[in-house]
Amino acid sequence: MKRKHTILCLSFVAVYLGSYLALSLGGAYMPAAYGTNGIKWWAWTPRGFADQTGRLRAGLVIPFFPLYWIDSRYWHSDWTGLRGPQRMPVPPNLGR
Repeated sequence: MKRKHTILCLSFVAVYLGSYLALSLGGAYMPAAYGTNGIKWWAWTPRGFADQTGRLRAGLVIPFFPLYWIDSRYWHSDWTGLRGPQRMPVPPNLGR
């Protein structure tokens, strides 16, 4: 019985990590803050984490938050957004 639980837990962890990895591979840097001279810094956003206007989708961010936090701090930590693809959100009034 203990072996069955171990296999089940390891399978869940593998699916959880694999799902985030698949989303992160299709991600891009999006503007995180704007200033008077334009974009101040960029933040990594895995595929599906933000809509076309740049708002984060809680349905994906909340379950993957631990991995997202680790990823944005240690792997995709380039606040300039120069080390990966960039995506500009569509303003809400132009996206219709």
